[in-house]
Amino acid sequence: MNKQSFRSMIEKRVRNEQEAAKLLYESTKKTNNTVISLFLYQLALDSEKHEHMLKAILSLMDSPSSVLTFGESEEFQKSIQKHQEMEHEMLENFKKIVDLTEDKRVRFILQNIISDEKRHHAIIKRVHQLVSEGEKIKDEKWWDFLYRYSRLTG
Repeated sequence: MNKQSFRSMIEKRVRNEQEAAKLLYESTKKTNNTVISLFLYQLALDSEKHEHMLKAILSLMDSPSSVLTFGESEEFQKSIQKHQEMEHEMLENFKKIVDLTEDKRVRFILQNIISDEKRHHAIIKRVHQLVSEGEKIKDEKWWDFLYRYSRLTG
C-alpha cells in the first residue's frame, strides 16, 4: 500500500472517531441511568484519545524521526512542575475520600479515579524529569518513556 492510501485510511479513521465521540456525548444526555451514562462517557473519551493517537500517526508519517528539546521553555517546565504537584495533591485527597465511603458503588468509582491518578502522577513526574534534563532528548528516549509509562489502550 502506498503512503497516500495509508494516510487516507488514517484520516478517515480520525473522522470516524470524531463522529463516534460526538454521538456518544449526545447519547449520555439522553439517559438518566448513571451507569449507562458513565460507560458512554468513557467510550467517548476513548474515541477522543483514538483521534489524537491517529493524528500522532499522521504526524509521524510527516517526520518519522526527530530530536525533541524542551530546554528552552522554562514556562513549560514550570507548568509541568505545577501539574505534578496538583496530581500528587489530587491523589492524596482521593485516598482520604475513598476511606470515608461505605457505598461499594462509590468506592469502586473512587478507586478507579485513584488508579488513574497514580498513573497520571507517574507519567507527569517522568515528563518533568525528562524535560528538566535540558538537553536534546532523542526520539528513542521519548518512545521508551511512552512504552514504560503510558497506557494508550486503556
